Amino acid sequence: MLSPPVVRMLPVVLSLAGSGLRPGTVAYIGWFGPRGLASVVLALLVLEEHVPGVGLLGRVVAITVGLSVLLHDVSDVPLAERYGRWYEKAAAASPGRRRGAPGGGAAQGDRP
Repeated sequence: MLSPPVVRMLPVVLSLAGSGLRPGTVAYIGWFGPRGLASVVLALLVLEEHVPGVGLLGRVVAITVGLSVLLHDVSDVPLAERYGRWYEKAAAASPGRRRGAPGGGAAQGDRP
């Protein structure tokens, strides 16, 4: 059950390596990133290739996407509020700095 979130977050972590974003921001982006897209693409590929067991795969994909949506729906408000509080605290600690501006404006490691 933990595998889909971890597997989905790994490409996000890798793609944001060297961005200067703090781990909390990377985790937030990874958690709320695209959901179920890879599962749907996999199911469509299998459907087009007429692979045996497509019915079972369809049920597994439906359950995976459904649980993902449910889990994210339950966690979105509490995690967004927590991230917002953290971001405001980080912004107050260094007023006048632009955060998340492309190409600069924030010191390395100063971005949330």
